[in-house]
Amino acid sequence: MTDATSGTFREYETGLSEQPLRQGDVLEFLQKEEFPTGWRDTIAIVVTGNCDLSFGKHWGTVTYVPAIPFDIYVQQFVIPKVIATESTKAEKALHDLFDQEVASDSVDRAVEMLQLGYSMAEITTLLPSESKERPRFETELKTLDLYWAAQITLKQCTDAEQFWRHIDRLTTDLDKLRKPKTASRETLRKEMRNRLKNFPGDSLYLSEPGPGCGGGYVVMLRLIRSIEDSAVALRPADEYHSPGQHRARRIARLKTLYCHRVVQQMAHVFTDIGLPTDYEESRDSHLKNYVESWGK
Repeated sequence: MTDATSGTFREYETGLSEQPLRQGDVLEFLQKEEFPTGWRDTIAIVVTGNCDLSFGKHWGTVTYVPAIPFDIYVQQFVIPKVIATESTKAEKALHDLFDQEVASDSVDRAVEMLQLGYSMAEITTLLPSESKERPRFETELKTLDLYWAAQITLKQCTDAEQFWRHIDRLTTDLDKLRKPKTASRETLRKEMRNRLKNFPGDSLYLSEPGPGCGGGYVVMLRLIRSIEDSAVALRPADEYHSPGQHRARRIARLKTLYCHRVVQQMAHVFTDIGLPTDYEESRDSHLKNYVESWGK
């Protein structure tokens, strides 16, 4: 994947050696096992309030949210959703070939037979005897099988090169099978572009949140974690004088605007909680009865 930054725009500032730990500080982990396999180069944004840090009300524990490289975000959170959506379309097309009351069982059995190595001639006996949809049935069933196999394979990938190699193979196989007017690769690229126009509310894109962090990062606002402030090296000298004693080092601080945006959006994720319809109806009924009974 190519570097998405221009080389001039960045959301961070440096020169913090003599400053205490503050909200918006960007941390680089020294122990890569902090996060799941594949989340390489994950960094952290401190979200503990400056008031708590200044007066010691955080009791030595600093709260942060992780930020993962943009390409990792695409591989683990965007592509799988696109493939799952396309898989659902193929499955629905298969269901449409059967009577509603037998659709689910017939589709499940067809997929099972395909995975067990049955011939297509044997599998198509599941279709109603008068059906003329055998070509479409075969195409949609094989399409579904390709998507399901891809979902399993992609979860096992350990590096970006391997991941995109499997994607290339998937799109090539789909084109051979369906012979679409628009190449599957272009369709996938279009879906990726549409999904990346607007990030979910629980994530925030940053172009370059720290030195050496070009190419884009995505802050995962729901994954709130903590680290002891004593485990963070604020200055290079800290690591020199106490080797092996730190889990992370401070590498930068987000500029005020971006720091406030991270904290504001994170707060919105956890305060904007929808309540079930039953609750709304119960509340409205109670309020209505209360008002109507007033003065009686």
